[in-house]
Amino acid sequence: SDTRRTRAVTFGLLRRWGHILGLSQTRCVHCLRPFLPAARSCDAAADNDLAGAAAPLCPECRALFAPYRGPRCPRCGLPTAEARASGQEAAFSRPDPGSRCGRCLNEDPPWDGLACHGLYCGALRDALLRLKFDGELSLAPLLGACLLEASRCLPRPDALLAMPQYPAHLRRRGFNQAHELAKALHWLTGLPLRPELLRRVRPGPPQAGLSAALRRRNVRDSFQGARQASGLRLWLIDDVVTTGSTLAAACLALRAAGAREVRALAVARTPKHD
Repeated sequence: SDTRRTRAVTFGLLRRWGHILGLSQTRCVHCLRPFLPAARSCDAAADNDLAGAAAPLCPECRALFAPYRGPRCPRCGLPTAEARASGQEAAFSRPDPGSRCGRCLNEDPPWDGLACHGLYCGALRDALLRLKFDGELSLAPLLGACLLEASRCLPRPDALLAMPQYPAHLRRRGFNQAHELAKALHWLTGLPLRPELLRRVRPGPPQAGLSAALRRRNVRDSFQGARQASGLRLWLIDDVVTTGSTLAAACLALRAAGAREVRALAVARTPKHD
């Protein structure tokens, strides 16, 4: 009918003007540039886009957030010395279960498994710093999707929890970036989020700039696990793993509380120990 024809013409004009004015564009959550999302069929897999509609990435930035699959220690996630020496940190390969780094051969970490999305450099480092120090919580869905990608190698847990902050520190900052990441992963997976299972009971000086030995001493007896952790298989979430000292202290506290398994999950891994 004439009414339907007029309506179709009107909608077509509105779409055309929306395109001309840029109203149909999407702004990249990382670089903030507008872009036109590629048309996708209804059957397209949701994880083809790293974070989907919740945190859209332009094609250029999507490539920057690709997961790292290069040579690395299967226990602590540290890129192997051979990979660093040969510049193969961007190469794609599976970790060799027998290629533990020297530190893990001398002292096995207290977690049952560890997975990280990428190395702490480039766009991933920039996004984590913006979340942590600039309070850009809009990046949490994107980084939560990075955690989801990294977690595909881990068995499904009973619950998620984040690395806690000391209450006074949390009050000063106003948020815990690790908990924001855990919330994003909870939203993506539907897994229970149990922040009450672990708390930080002792403050410590900032870890940045400290040697590995000082970091371990700095966080000794800093955490306390709750009795409700007994028998649970847990994913402990953090933003960055550096030496692993803080992560190890938290895992030991959960183990002391009776946790059945504790697997660590982080967005990024520093390329080398301090």
